[in-house]
Amino acid sequence: MSSPYGLGRPKKFQPQETNSPLKKFRLAAKLTQEQLAQEIGVAVSTIRRWEKGQAEPTMTVAQMKSFCRAIKRDFEELPNSLLP
Repeated sequence: MSSPYGLGRPKKFQPQETNSPLKKFRLAAKLTQEQLAQEIGVAVSTIRRWEKGQAEPTMTVAQMKSFCRAIKRDFEELPNSLLP
């Protein structure tokens, strides 16, 4: 049943809590999944799988450098879970 205003059901607010370090870095850098995917040259679906823990992040050296630039962090600041 739709609302009398034609807006459909309101979506419940869900806080952006995550255990994914990749997602935490992305959100801190104020990047969307699409923006990060474009920055490092992977598909948006790849970013989603990484953030959901459905796949391990694997990046080339060039992609890792792009990732660090995009999130404005030094390589040394990354947790071991993101390193090859």
